[in-house]
Amino acid sequence: MGYLILIAALSCVLFIVPAQRTRAATFNPHFIISDEEIRDFSAMSFEEIGHFLAKKGGLNSCFDVDAIDGLLKNTAQLIDDAAKRYRINPKYILALIQKESSAVESNKPAAKQLDWATGYGLCDGCLKLQKYKGLAKQIDAGAGWIDWFFKNASPLTVKILPGETRTIDRTKVTPANLATAALYNYTPHLHGNRLLWSIWNRWFSNGTLPLFPDGTLVRNEENGAVALIQGGKFRPVASASVLETRFKNSNIIDLNEYDFNDLQEALPGKPVMFTDYALVRTENDDTFLLVGGSRRRIASPDVFAKIGFNPEEVEDVLAADLEEYIEGPEITLASSSPFGQLLQDNVSGGVYYVVNGAKHALWDKALLAANFAGDNITPVAPADLAGISAGEPVRFIDGTLVKSPNDPAVFVISNGQKRSIPSEEVFLAFGYRWDDVLTVGQKLLDLHPAGEPLLILNTQVQAALVGI
Repeated sequence: MGYLILIAALSCVLFIVPAQRTRAATFNPHFIISDEEIRDFSAMSFEEIGHFLAKKGGLNSCFDVDAIDGLLKNTAQLIDDAAKRYRINPKYILALIQKESSAVESNKPAAKQLDWATGYGLCDGCLKLQKYKGLAKQIDAGAGWIDWFFKNASPLTVKILPGETRTIDRTKVTPANLATAALYNYTPHLHGNRLLWSIWNRWFSNGTLPLFPDGTLVRNEENGAVALIQGGKFRPVASASVLETRFKNSNIIDLNEYDFNDLQEALPGKPVMFTDYALVRTENDDTFLLVGGSRRRIASPDVFAKIGFNPEEVEDVLAADLEEYIEGPEITLASSSPFGQLLQDNVSGGVYYVVNGAKHALWDKALLAANFAGDNITPVAPADLAGISAGEPVRFIDGTLVKSPNDPAVFVISNGQKRSIPSEEVFLAFGYRWDDVLTVGQKLLDLHPAGEPLLILNTQVQAALVGI
């Protein structure tokens, strides 16, 4: 806008923000924020808003003309006035701006971030909505719309009302109150509302995050970065080739960039650096084949040559780089199929995973989808299989979601154990998707011993539990 100008950052009087109310530890799509909280227009003073903005970024150095009274104001004043005008919590306005434009945490907000700060009326090609363009208009409209909803919502004016069930992003949602219904009418999808909840929770509560089980893959939906949760640590996956070879069949949980970064800061770990079946040599002149999460020492140069490994593929590393790998069986001349293969009895149809001279039965076709999607299966005669010793049946890889046919209880596999997910609320809070749950036979499910149920913990408690 012609009236919008940038000036040097203002000096702020420092005020201590009062203690915040405790927020729910998990995202509940039916109840995101209470009516009382969203209407708490005195939750922050003008000075507290200004201090908060100055601490987070450069938004408070931006000015615009308030169309209501024609006065030039900085962002804190615009938010404070709109909060009082419409009796809307300034914390909500701050979270809304961050959710829609990321402007609160930008050191130098761009023109588009300011022009559409609260996302109100943002629509490509919708020229009639250009009247809402501009920082002041956006703040006024974002707060004013919530006030309008509380006063005027009816079946004739909005799509989603409290107590009415709607399917949103393949999930049935029944808003429990006016505030939650208002949020879905403003942003009609789960992702946006979970992001709003996450920002609110991160800024104005105790910063709770799910305690993800070992074997979980999480992805930053903003930039595509992926990390493995292992041993309670956040381990960034170093490259696309590592992701493709080591985790090609694993479910990935999408997190917004704030939750992803919070996990990384709270639980820092070493990167996952090597592709599956990588050959590495340490400074001690030991050569290993890396298979999944294990390192298998190759017994000698003679074994290396006779098995047919390529010396040009060996990468020099430090022994410390392999600390996260467990010690696997040594590869000797007696080892067979060190890379593993799927063989199928061409008479009975039974499928086995053959590795290290042993055959491991697959008891359910769900294992093919979970552990071996895309892998080739080689038919063989029963006599060929008869000469291979039998090993333990194949279990699900970590991160797999499973249930039995006759029980609604859902489990996640972690460190070979099945860990129960106590409720739908916890399931959704972890970012799991119902489409990823595999229904498997009880016999196969029972192969996995029971582990502890999943928990949602404060990040400080989570860090303490893993010894950080």
